[in-house]
Parts: sequence; structure tokens; C-alpha cells
Amino acid sequence: MISIEALSYNYPDGTNVLDSIDLELEAGEFVVLVGPNGCGKSTFSRHLNGLLRPTTGSVKVMGMDTIDPSSLWRIRQSVGMVFQDPNVQFIGSTVEEDIAFGLENLALPPDEIKKLVSEALAVTDMEKYRCFSPGSLSGGQKQKAAIAGALAMGSKFLVLDEVTSMLDPHSCTEVLNIVISLKNKGIGLLYITHRPEEILIADRILVMDQGRIVADGTPLAVIRELGFDHDLFEIPPLMKLALKLEDAGVIRLNGCEISPLSLTEEICRSL
Repeated sequence: MISIEALSYNYPDGTNVLDSIDLELEAGEFVVLVGPNGCGKSTFSRHLNGLLRPTTGSVKVMGMDTIDPSSLWRIRQSVGMVFQDPNVQFIGSTVEEDIAFGLENLALPPDEIKKLVSEALAVTDMEKYRCFSPGSLSGGQKQKAAIAGALAMGSKFLVLDEVTSMLDPHSCTEVLNIVISLKNKGIGLLYITHRPEEILIADRILVMDQGRIVADGTPLAVIRELGFDHDLFEIPPLMKLALKLEDAGVIRLNGCEISPLSLTEEICRSL
């Protein structure tokens, strides 16, 4: 579990970016974080593995406080980060070497490193690229290699900061399918996005505005709470259609998953 209590953060010039955030994130939970540009999403995400430290309040990862220097290495093993531009994360000359870098710093036996690297490559469908230079990969392949690097370290949580924003639709789907598979393996996910369709697959969404969490719940509950007339995030068109059909008495959602198939089936049942 990641436990956040009264988290506030100020820039060195005193500008307040995060304001009294209280939150808990569970392993195996797929949480999508949305909100307007500049509201503090990326700053918040960098607190989850100690890249930034609270001005006031606390962030604890499985009981370890991010302000404790002696815990930072274990915290960063537990909470992996994947950024919008994966190029900033690559160190090794090949994908295999890059994934192994963190494991070598743990002084693991070579056979154990090889095993963990192979497992991470298999999960992300990157085995055939193990000897490629990271710079030669496509955008989607780079993101998958970055995810593999975090998985090899044994991360219990992954923070993914707009990892599909620079990808074509096919690569976006590939990366998202891997993310969903990780959730099914019990890994906790904080997923920052501006793509409305990605909200639909979340267990829970957090809406941030001006450094505060202003809504927290299932996608359906949050959109019902906030309505359509706001500029905090783009509402998925499918969700708008489903809620309008419900308001018109055509269907009853009852908290069901919103997907093209499920919505079609609900309409057919109603008829």
C-alpha cells in the first residue's frame, strides 16, 4: 500500500503545487489520474517513489517513509516510474543491458539477473529485441522496454506518466494491453493520461485540480458526480452516450463496465 497523508509541496520560490492530499493506493488497483495541464499530476507522481519529498505531510510505501534516506533504495525498487519520454530512462547500450543495470546494482548473482531480465522481456513481449539498442526502437517498443526495466526490479507499483501520449494507435493499444495484464498480476498502477478512452478501463479515477484531489471513485461514479459541464478532463464519448441513454430511461447501468460490447448488450436487453 502507498499511504499519503496531508501531502503538500511548494516549489523553491514558494509556489504551492500540491495542497493537503490524503490518499491510499492499493496493490492490484488500476488508478487513472486526470486533470488539466499544470494541475500537479506529474509533481504528485514523483512523490510516490521519493523523486520529490513533501514540503509537509508524508508519503509511505509499505510503511517506508520517502523522507527517510535509508529507505529510498527499497522504495524505488517497490515503485517503478515510466515517463512520457522513455529516452530519459535508458542507460545500457542494449535493451538487455539496460534492464539488467538496476539488478546489477543489487549485486544479484548473474544467473538470477539473467532469469529476471528474461521474465521481464517475456511479460512485455520484447524478447526478440533484447540485443537491440534502445535508441533503435519504435516509441511503443521503448515504452515496453522501460516497463520491463521496472518489472525486473520487482516493482509492486508502477507509475506511468502519459506513456501513450506520443504513440500511434497500434502502439498505444499494445502498451495498454501490457498495463492491463500487469494489473491482473496484482501490480498497483497509477496511470496519468489525457486520452479519454483510457478512463474507461480504470478501477478508479482521481481528478486533480489546482493541486487537490477533487473527485475519487469509479469512472461512472465520478462522471455522475461532476456531470458533463466542466473542463477538468475530457469525458469519453461512450460514457456520455451511456449516461444519456440512462437518463432517457433506455438502459440501466448499475455500475456495469462501459465498453462498446457491454453497452450494446445492455441496449439489446432493454429492447
